[in-house]
Amino acid sequence: MTPWGVEGDVDSQALFGRTILQVVPALDARASACVEVAASLADAGARALVAGAPGRLVSELQARGGIFTALAAPTHNPWQAWLNRRRLARLAVREGVELIHVHAGAGARAALYAARQARAPLVIDYEPSLEALAAEADSVVFFSRAEMEQAVARRPALATKAFRGLRGVDLRLFSAEAVDPGRVRRLREALGVKAHVRLVVAIGLPPERRQMFLAAAAQLKAKGFFGNEAQDARFVWLRHDDEAPSGAFDAEAARLGLDGLVLQIDWPDRAAGCLAAALVVAPAGESALCVEAQALGAPLAALQISAGNGAIEEVRAPPEVEPAQRTGWLVPPGPPSGLIRAIEEALRLGATARENLAHNARAHARAFSAERMNALTLGLYARHFGAGE
Repeated sequence: MTPWGVEGDVDSQALFGRTILQVVPALDARASACVEVAASLADAGARALVAGAPGRLVSELQARGGIFTALAAPTHNPWQAWLNRRRLARLAVREGVELIHVHAGAGARAALYAARQARAPLVIDYEPSLEALAAEADSVVFFSRAEMEQAVARRPALATKAFRGLRGVDLRLFSAEAVDPGRVRRLREALGVKAHVRLVVAIGLPPERRQMFLAAAAQLKAKGFFGNEAQDARFVWLRHDDEAPSGAFDAEAARLGLDGLVLQIDWPDRAAGCLAAALVVAPAGESALCVEAQALGAPLAALQISAGNGAIEEVRAPPEVEPAQRTGWLVPPGPPSGLIRAIEEALRLGATARENLAHNARAHARAFSAERMNALTLGLYARHFGAGE
Protein backbone atom coordinates (compact mmCIF):
# COMPACT_ATOMS: atom_id res chain seq x y z
CA MET A 1 0.00 0.00 0.00
CA THR A 2 1.31 3.45 -0.97
CA PRO A 3 -0.09 6.93 -0.35
CA TRP A 4 -1.83 6.56 -3.69
CA GLY A 5 -3.42 3.15 -3.22
CA VAL A 6 -2.51 -0.36 -4.35
CA GLU A 7 0.10 -0.32 -7.10
CA GLY A 8 1.49 -3.00 -9.31
CA ASP A 9 1.03 -4.42 -12.78
CA VAL A 10 -2.52 -4.03 -14.05
CA ASP A 11 -4.21 -7.36 -14.75
CA SER A 12 -5.04 -6.70 -18.41
CA GLN A 13 -6.82 -10.04 -18.64
CA ALA A 14 -9.41 -8.74 -16.20
CA LEU A 15 -10.12 -5.82 -18.55
CA PHE A 16 -9.81 -7.56 -21.92
CA GLY A 17 -13.13 -7.41 -23.78
CA ARG A 18 -14.81 -5.31 -21.07
CA THR A 19 -16.85 -2.24 -21.96
CA ILE A 20 -16.03 0.77 -19.79
CA LEU A 21 -17.92 4.06 -20.04
CA GLN A 22 -16.41 7.34 -18.88
CA VAL A 23 -18.72 10.35 -18.48
CA VAL A 24 -17.43 13.92 -18.77
CA PRO A 25 -19.18 17.28 -19.24
CA ALA A 26 -17.37 17.86 -22.55
CA LEU A 27 -14.37 16.59 -24.51
CA ASP A 28 -12.41 19.81 -23.94
CA ALA A 29 -9.05 20.47 -22.27
CA ARG A 30 -10.45 19.42 -18.88
CA ALA A 31 -11.03 15.90 -20.22
CA SER A 32 -7.39 15.11 -20.99
CA ALA A 33 -7.19 12.58 -18.13
CA CYS A 34 -10.24 10.81 -19.53
CA VAL A 35 -8.55 10.52 -22.94
CA GLU A 36 -5.39 9.08 -21.35
CA VAL A 37 -7.41 6.46 -19.46
CA ALA A 38 -9.39 5.58 -22.59
CA ALA A 39 -6.16 5.03 -24.54
CA SER A 40 -4.85 2.72 -21.81
CA LEU A 41 -8.12 0.79 -21.80
CA ALA A 42 -7.91 0.34 -25.55
CA ASP A 43 -4.32 -0.92 -25.20
CA ALA A 44 -5.60 -3.45 -22.65
CA GLY A 45 -8.17 -4.75 -25.12
CA ALA A 46 -11.21 -3.08 -23.54
CA ARG A 47 -13.88 -1.01 -25.28
CA ALA A 48 -13.37 2.55 -24.07
CA LEU A 49 -16.56 4.57 -24.43
CA VAL A 50 -16.69 8.26 -23.55
CA ALA A 51 -19.93 10.25 -23.32
CA GLY A 52 -20.04 14.03 -23.16
CA ALA A 53 -20.57 17.17 -25.17
CA PRO A 54 -18.30 17.46 -28.25
CA GLY A 55 -15.00 19.29 -27.85
CA ARG A 56 -11.54 19.62 -29.34
CA LEU A 57 -10.31 16.33 -27.82
CA VAL A 58 -12.80 14.16 -29.72
CA SER A 59 -10.39 13.51 -32.59
CA GLU A 60 -7.53 12.66 -30.20
CA LEU A 61 -9.77 10.29 -28.27
CA GLN A 62 -10.78 8.47 -31.44
CA ALA A 63 -7.21 8.36 -32.76
CA ARG A 64 -6.10 6.66 -29.55
CA GLY A 65 -8.75 3.95 -29.61
CA GLY A 66 -11.61 5.53 -27.68
CA ILE A 67 -15.22 5.62 -28.86
CA PHE A 68 -17.05 8.93 -28.52
CA THR A 69 -20.79 9.30 -27.93
CA ALA A 70 -22.29 12.77 -27.91
CA LEU A 71 -24.29 13.59 -24.81
CA ALA A 72 -25.87 16.94 -23.98
CA ALA A 73 -23.88 18.98 -21.52
CA PRO A 74 -25.04 18.73 -17.88
CA THR A 75 -27.83 21.16 -17.08
CA HIS A 76 -29.84 22.46 -14.13
CA ASN A 77 -33.01 22.34 -16.22
CA PRO A 78 -35.02 19.46 -14.63
CA TRP A 79 -36.54 18.33 -17.95
CA GLN A 80 -33.23 18.33 -19.80
CA ALA A 81 -31.53 16.61 -16.87
CA TRP A 82 -34.15 13.86 -16.96
CA LEU A 83 -33.62 13.40 -20.71
CA ASN A 84 -29.85 13.21 -20.23
CA ARG A 85 -30.34 10.57 -17.54
CA ARG A 86 -32.55 8.46 -19.79
CA ARG A 87 -30.21 8.79 -22.77
CA LEU A 88 -27.18 7.78 -20.74
CA ALA A 89 -29.04 4.79 -19.29
CA ARG A 90 -30.14 3.64 -22.77
CA LEU A 91 -26.54 3.98 -23.99
CA ALA A 92 -25.20 1.92 -21.07
CA VAL A 93 -27.76 -0.86 -21.55
CA ARG A 94 -27.48 -0.91 -25.35
CA GLU A 95 -23.67 -1.08 -25.35
CA GLY A 96 -23.43 -3.62 -22.55
CA VAL A 97 -21.45 -1.26 -20.31
CA GLU A 98 -19.83 -3.12 -17.41
CA LEU A 99 -18.47 -0.15 -15.42
CA ILE A 100 -19.15 3.60 -15.44
CA HIS A 101 -16.68 6.24 -14.27
CA VAL A 102 -18.02 9.78 -13.94
CA HIS A 103 -15.33 12.47 -13.92
CA ALA A 104 -17.32 15.56 -12.97
CA GLY A 105 -20.08 16.20 -10.52
CA ALA A 106 -22.53 17.72 -12.97
CA GLY A 107 -23.16 14.32 -14.58
CA ALA A 108 -23.01 12.20 -11.42
CA ARG A 109 -26.75 11.71 -10.90
CA ALA A 110 -27.27 10.67 -14.50
CA ALA A 111 -24.31 8.27 -14.22
CA LEU A 112 -25.69 6.74 -11.02
CA TYR A 113 -29.06 6.14 -12.68
CA ALA A 114 -27.40 4.65 -15.77
CA ALA A 115 -25.19 2.39 -13.64
CA ARG A 116 -28.19 1.01 -11.78
CA GLN A 117 -30.10 0.42 -15.01
CA ALA A 118 -27.12 -1.38 -16.56
CA ARG A 119 -26.36 -3.23 -13.29
CA ALA A 120 -22.79 -1.92 -13.52
CA PRO A 121 -20.53 -0.59 -10.76
CA LEU A 122 -20.13 3.18 -10.57
CA VAL A 123 -16.82 4.95 -9.93
CA ILE A 124 -17.09 8.63 -9.08
CA ASP A 125 -14.45 11.34 -8.72
CA TYR A 126 -15.06 12.96 -5.35
CA GLU A 127 -16.31 16.52 -5.00
CA PRO A 128 -17.42 17.93 -1.63
CA SER A 129 -20.82 18.92 -3.02
CA LEU A 130 -21.46 15.29 -4.00
CA GLU A 131 -20.60 13.61 -0.71
CA ALA A 132 -24.10 12.17 -0.19
CA LEU A 133 -24.20 10.89 -3.77
CA ALA A 134 -20.71 9.43 -3.44
CA ALA A 135 -22.00 7.22 -0.64
CA GLU A 136 -24.19 5.49 -3.23
CA ALA A 137 -21.30 4.83 -5.64
CA ASP A 138 -19.27 1.63 -5.61
CA SER A 139 -15.88 3.35 -5.57
CA VAL A 140 -14.93 6.96 -4.86
CA VAL A 141 -11.67 8.43 -6.17
CA PHE A 142 -10.06 11.10 -3.98
CA PHE A 143 -7.31 13.37 -5.28
CA SER A 144 -6.35 14.69 -1.85
CA ARG A 145 -5.45 12.62 1.20
CA ALA A 146 -6.73 15.33 3.54
CA GLU A 147 -10.03 15.51 1.67
CA MET A 148 -10.39 11.73 1.83
CA GLU A 149 -9.73 11.61 5.57
CA GLN A 150 -12.22 14.40 6.24
CA ALA A 151 -14.93 12.80 4.10
CA VAL A 152 -14.47 9.38 5.75
CA ALA A 153 -14.63 11.01 9.19
CA ARG A 154 -17.99 12.53 8.27
CA ARG A 155 -19.29 9.42 6.49
CA PRO A 156 -17.56 6.26 7.79
CA ALA A 157 -19.33 4.17 5.12
CA LEU A 158 -17.03 5.74 2.54
CA ALA A 159 -13.99 4.02 4.08
CA THR A 160 -14.60 0.80 2.16
CA LYS A 161 -15.12 2.68 -1.11
CA ALA A 162 -12.38 5.30 -0.91
CA PHE A 163 -9.51 5.08 -3.39
CA ARG A 164 -6.55 7.41 -3.78
CA GLY A 165 -6.08 8.58 -7.32
CA LEU A 166 -4.13 11.31 -9.02
CA ARG A 167 -4.44 13.64 -11.97
CA GLY A 168 -1.55 12.68 -14.20
CA VAL A 169 0.49 14.80 -16.58
CA ASP A 170 2.06 13.69 -19.86
CA LEU A 171 5.68 14.14 -18.82
CA ARG A 172 6.86 13.44 -22.35
CA LEU A 173 5.62 16.91 -23.29
CA PHE A 174 6.83 18.58 -20.11
CA SER A 175 10.53 17.87 -20.01
CA ALA A 176 13.35 20.26 -20.75
CA GLU A 177 14.70 17.92 -23.43
CA ALA A 178 11.39 18.01 -25.31
CA VAL A 179 11.27 21.82 -25.54
CA ASP A 180 13.20 23.43 -28.37
CA PRO A 181 15.14 26.46 -27.03
CA GLY A 182 13.63 28.42 -29.90
CA ARG A 183 10.25 28.21 -28.19
CA VAL A 184 11.63 30.02 -25.14
CA ARG A 185 13.40 32.57 -27.31
CA ARG A 186 10.22 33.36 -29.24
CA LEU A 187 8.34 33.96 -25.98
CA ARG A 188 11.00 36.39 -24.78
CA GLU A 189 10.94 38.18 -28.13
CA ALA A 190 7.14 38.46 -27.96
CA LEU A 191 7.46 39.95 -24.48
CA GLY A 192 10.19 42.31 -25.61
CA VAL A 193 12.61 41.28 -22.85
CA LYS A 194 16.30 40.52 -23.18
CA ALA A 195 17.90 37.19 -22.37
CA HIS A 196 19.26 38.32 -18.98
CA VAL A 197 15.88 39.54 -17.67
CA ARG A 198 14.43 37.16 -15.10
CA LEU A 199 10.73 36.43 -15.35
CA VAL A 200 8.19 35.73 -12.63
CA VAL A 201 5.50 33.94 -14.66
CA ALA A 202 1.91 33.54 -13.45
CA ILE A 203 -0.15 30.77 -15.06
CA GLY A 204 -3.80 29.89 -14.47
CA LEU A 205 -4.46 32.54 -11.84
CA PRO A 206 -8.09 33.42 -11.09
CA PRO A 207 -8.88 37.16 -10.78
CA GLU A 208 -8.38 37.38 -7.01
CA ARG A 209 -4.94 35.75 -7.29
CA ARG A 210 -3.99 38.17 -10.07
CA GLN A 211 -4.64 40.93 -7.54
CA MET A 212 -2.15 39.27 -5.16
CA PHE A 213 0.33 38.99 -8.05
CA LEU A 214 0.04 42.72 -8.80
CA ALA A 215 0.16 43.67 -5.11
CA ALA A 216 3.37 41.66 -4.69
CA ALA A 217 4.92 43.45 -7.68
CA ALA A 218 3.90 46.84 -6.27
CA GLN A 219 5.37 46.13 -2.84
CA LEU A 220 8.57 44.82 -4.38
CA LYS A 221 8.83 47.96 -6.51
CA ALA A 222 8.51 50.06 -3.36
CA LYS A 223 11.45 48.11 -1.91
CA GLY A 224 13.58 48.89 -4.97
CA PHE A 225 13.33 45.37 -6.40
CA PHE A 226 13.05 46.50 -10.02
CA GLY A 227 15.72 49.16 -9.64
CA ASN A 228 18.46 46.58 -9.08
CA GLU A 229 20.30 46.40 -12.40
CA ALA A 230 21.99 43.17 -11.32
CA GLN A 231 18.55 41.63 -10.89
CA ASP A 232 16.54 42.92 -13.84
CA ALA A 233 13.13 41.26 -13.61
CA ARG A 234 9.62 41.39 -15.03
CA PHE A 235 6.29 39.94 -13.90
CA VAL A 236 4.32 38.13 -16.62
CA TRP A 237 0.75 36.87 -16.68
CA LEU A 238 0.82 34.05 -19.24
CA ARG A 239 -2.75 33.70 -20.47
CA HIS A 240 -3.84 30.37 -21.93
CA ASP A 241 -6.89 28.30 -22.89
CA ASP A 242 -10.03 30.40 -22.45
CA GLU A 243 -8.48 33.31 -20.52
CA ALA A 244 -9.35 36.57 -22.25
CA PRO A 245 -7.18 39.70 -22.25
CA SER A 246 -7.93 41.78 -19.17
CA GLY A 247 -8.15 45.55 -19.40
CA ALA A 248 -8.76 45.59 -15.65
CA PHE A 249 -5.38 43.88 -15.11
CA ASP A 250 -3.57 46.49 -17.19
CA ALA A 251 -5.49 49.32 -15.54
CA GLU A 252 -4.59 48.09 -12.06
CA ALA A 253 -0.96 47.63 -13.08
CA ALA A 254 -0.91 51.22 -14.38
CA ARG A 255 -2.54 52.51 -11.19
CA LEU A 256 0.18 50.82 -9.16
CA GLY A 257 2.90 52.34 -11.34
CA LEU A 258 3.87 49.00 -12.86
CA ASP A 259 3.76 49.92 -16.56
CA GLY A 260 6.48 47.99 -18.38
CA LEU A 261 7.23 45.94 -15.27
CA VAL A 262 4.14 43.71 -15.36
CA LEU A 263 3.10 42.23 -18.71
CA GLN A 264 0.32 40.00 -19.97
CA ILE A 265 0.48 37.85 -23.08
CA ASP A 266 -1.69 35.23 -24.79
CA TRP A 267 0.76 32.32 -25.09
CA PRO A 268 -0.53 28.72 -25.15
CA ASP A 269 2.97 27.19 -24.85
CA ARG A 270 3.06 26.68 -21.07
CA ALA A 271 6.21 24.56 -21.28
CA ALA A 272 8.15 27.45 -22.82
CA GLY A 273 6.70 29.78 -20.18
CA CYS A 274 7.92 27.53 -17.38
CA LEU A 275 11.40 27.17 -18.85
CA ALA A 276 11.65 30.93 -19.30
CA ALA A 277 10.68 31.55 -15.68
CA ALA A 278 12.87 32.22 -12.67
CA LEU A 279 9.69 31.41 -10.72
CA VAL A 280 6.31 30.05 -11.81
CA VAL A 281 3.27 31.24 -9.85
CA ALA A 282 0.21 28.97 -10.07
CA PRO A 283 -2.83 28.03 -7.96
CA ALA A 284 -2.10 25.10 -5.65
CA GLY A 285 -5.47 23.63 -6.64
CA GLU A 286 -4.41 23.36 -10.29
CA SER A 287 -2.40 20.19 -9.81
CA ALA A 288 -1.56 19.77 -13.51
CA LEU A 289 0.00 23.24 -13.72
CA CYS A 290 2.01 22.60 -10.55
CA VAL A 291 3.29 19.25 -11.80
CA GLU A 292 4.10 20.60 -15.28
CA ALA A 293 6.26 23.37 -13.82
CA GLN A 294 8.15 20.96 -11.58
CA ALA A 295 8.60 18.42 -14.38
CA LEU A 296 10.44 21.16 -16.26
CA GLY A 297 12.57 21.91 -13.22
CA ALA A 298 11.09 25.38 -12.70
CA PRO A 299 10.89 26.85 -9.19
CA LEU A 300 7.21 27.03 -8.21
CA ALA A 301 5.15 29.21 -5.89
CA ALA A 302 1.80 27.48 -5.33
CA LEU A 303 -0.95 29.80 -4.08
CA GLN A 304 -3.20 28.08 -1.56
CA ILE A 305 -6.96 28.61 -1.50
CA SER A 306 -7.35 28.74 2.26
CA ALA A 307 -5.16 28.76 5.32
CA GLY A 308 -6.48 25.32 6.26
CA ASN A 309 -5.08 23.65 3.15
CA GLY A 310 -2.14 22.16 5.05
CA ALA A 311 0.38 20.31 2.91
CA ILE A 312 -0.22 20.17 -0.84
CA GLU A 313 0.95 16.80 -2.13
CA GLU A 314 1.89 18.17 -5.55
CA VAL A 315 4.46 20.53 -4.01
CA ARG A 316 7.13 19.74 -1.41
CA ALA A 317 7.98 22.68 0.81
CA PRO A 318 9.05 23.35 4.41
CA PRO A 319 7.95 22.70 7.10
CA GLU A 320 6.61 19.41 5.66
CA VAL A 321 10.07 18.63 4.21
CA GLU A 322 13.61 19.74 4.93
CA PRO A 323 14.73 22.84 2.97
CA ALA A 324 17.16 20.68 0.97
CA GLN A 325 14.19 18.63 -0.32
CA ARG A 326 12.17 21.65 -1.43
CA THR A 327 10.51 21.64 -4.85
CA GLY A 328 8.77 24.99 -4.41
CA TRP A 329 7.00 27.37 -2.05
CA LEU A 330 3.50 27.15 -0.60
CA VAL A 331 1.95 30.62 -0.36
CA PRO A 332 -0.95 31.13 2.07
CA PRO A 333 -3.94 33.31 1.10
CA GLY A 334 -4.27 36.87 2.27
CA PRO A 335 -1.57 39.56 2.09
CA PRO A 336 1.12 39.05 -0.57
CA SER A 337 3.95 38.74 1.96
CA GLY A 338 4.27 34.97 1.40
CA LEU A 339 4.46 35.41 -2.37
CA ILE A 340 6.99 38.23 -1.99
CA ARG A 341 9.17 35.99 0.19
CA ALA A 342 8.98 33.18 -2.40
CA ILE A 343 9.93 35.57 -5.21
CA GLU A 344 12.87 37.01 -3.33
CA GLU A 345 14.17 33.59 -2.29
CA ALA A 346 13.74 32.10 -5.77
CA LEU A 347 15.56 34.95 -7.48
CA ARG A 348 18.40 34.78 -4.95
CA LEU A 349 19.09 31.11 -5.71
CA GLY A 350 22.59 30.47 -6.96
CA ALA A 351 23.27 28.11 -9.83
CA THR A 352 23.93 25.09 -7.59
CA ALA A 353 20.91 25.69 -5.36
CA ARG A 354 18.66 26.17 -8.36
CA GLU A 355 19.91 22.96 -9.97
CA ASN A 356 19.32 21.05 -6.73
CA LEU A 357 15.78 22.39 -6.55
CA ALA A 358 15.21 21.50 -10.21
CA HIS A 359 16.47 17.96 -9.57
CA ASN A 360 14.08 17.58 -6.62
CA ALA A 361 11.20 18.99 -8.65
CA ARG A 362 11.72 16.71 -11.65
CA ALA A 363 11.99 13.63 -9.42
CA HIS A 364 8.82 14.59 -7.52
CA ALA A 365 6.89 15.21 -10.75
CA ARG A 366 7.47 11.63 -11.87
CA ALA A 367 5.02 10.51 -9.16
CA PHE A 368 2.30 12.35 -11.10
CA SER A 369 2.84 10.91 -14.57
CA ALA A 370 -0.05 10.04 -16.85
CA GLU A 371 1.27 6.46 -16.93
CA ARG A 372 0.96 6.18 -13.17
CA MET A 373 -2.52 7.72 -13.22
CA ASN A 374 -3.60 5.19 -15.85
CA ALA A 375 -2.15 2.25 -13.93
CA LEU A 376 -3.93 3.28 -10.74
CA THR A 377 -7.23 3.90 -12.51
CA LEU A 378 -7.18 0.66 -14.50
CA GLY A 379 -6.16 -1.18 -11.35
CA LEU A 380 -9.29 0.13 -9.66
CA TYR A 381 -11.44 -0.97 -12.60
CA ALA A 382 -9.85 -4.44 -12.54
CA ARG A 383 -10.71 -4.84 -8.86
CA HIS A 384 -14.38 -4.55 -9.77
CA PHE A 385 -13.93 -7.55 -12.06
CA GLY A 386 -12.37 -9.69 -9.36
CA ALA A 387 -8.69 -8.91 -10.02
CA GLY A 388 -6.29 -7.59 -7.41
CA GLU A 389 -8.55 -8.33 -4.44
